[in-house]
Amino acid sequence: MKLAQLLALIFFFSTNAMATSLNLDYTGMLNDLKACRKTFYGCTPEQEIEIGRFEGKILNANDLENVLDRDTAQKSYFIPLELTNAELLTLAAATSLGVVAFAHDQEIMDVVQRHKTESTRVVADVGNLFGGIGYLPVAAGSYFLGVYFKDSKLKQVGLFVIGSSIAQGIITEGVKRTFGRARPRMEEGPYSFFNPGNKSFFSGHTAEAFTIATVISEMYKEDHPIVPYLAYGFATITAYARMHDQAHWASDVIIGAVAGHLITKLAMNAFKGNTDGRGGFELYPSFDPFTGTIMVTAKWSPREPERPLKCSKLPEGMAKVEACIAEAAALSSRR
Repeated sequence: MKLAQLLALIFFFSTNAMATSLNLDYTGMLNDLKACRKTFYGCTPEQEIEIGRFEGKILNANDLENVLDRDTAQKSYFIPLELTNAELLTLAAATSLGVVAFAHDQEIMDVVQRHKTESTRVVADVGNLFGGIGYLPVAAGSYFLGVYFKDSKLKQVGLFVIGSSIAQGIITEGVKRTFGRARPRMEEGPYSFFNPGNKSFFSGHTAEAFTIATVISEMYKEDHPIVPYLAYGFATITAYARMHDQAHWASDVIIGAVAGHLITKLAMNAFKGNTDGRGGFELYPSFDPFTGTIMVTAKWSPREPERPLKCSKLPEGMAKVEACIAEAAALSSRR
């Protein structure tokens, strides 16, 4: 046996004997050290090195470099919530229209019911289907067609529809449960609110239809300007169908439409990494393994200020054009 191995064995047994005599709880101490691995942030390089030393492991050069290169910044999740001026104008206009409709919900419903025919029944069936489970075939079809034809935009449509639908669905369900508005078919009138189980305000089918329409419009409006007219026109059929079937009031479908549109715009921007530079909430989640408490700290991050490109100071010419292209590309990559 080599001398180094013999010394290591002597050290091992003497350490164990000392630990036994002092009644040290090495397992408990090691578990305390490893507790950082159960947090959202993970262990810092210093903590990982300390765990390695405690376990008797000697990190080789590569392992040590990997630990030190680890990103130890506090993990955060950004939720963009700031609306653009155009979106704020849309919201204001829709809210004004919704207020007017709210005052005349019963009259509007009576007009829709008086003009029901077999043809309107067919239209309503199509609208209900599109706003109900329509997002599933649209999302799946777009994604797999994109894979087959190697069209990245089609694949993005599928992914954006699914992600935006989830975000819209969560918000819609929360609003429905909060307001508890009675549906028209319940014959309680348009102003019966805050009753458990009632979910008329606002229309989830309409919000879903406008979610799909918004994704398709945003993805293809530059290539085919007619697409938004077709997409939003088709979504409007769902809004009509919900009133046709006495499932929602006019104000429900108006607010549902604008909610689906704006929530989808925010969700798509979030999926793209906030390329619009919107303001929003920065969420910092954390977990205390000793008490089992989950905590979330929120901080508002304002909109990124628009700064003129430095290349604008250059004299006119190809050099300025090339410099501006390079600067714009660098800014996009950092976002």
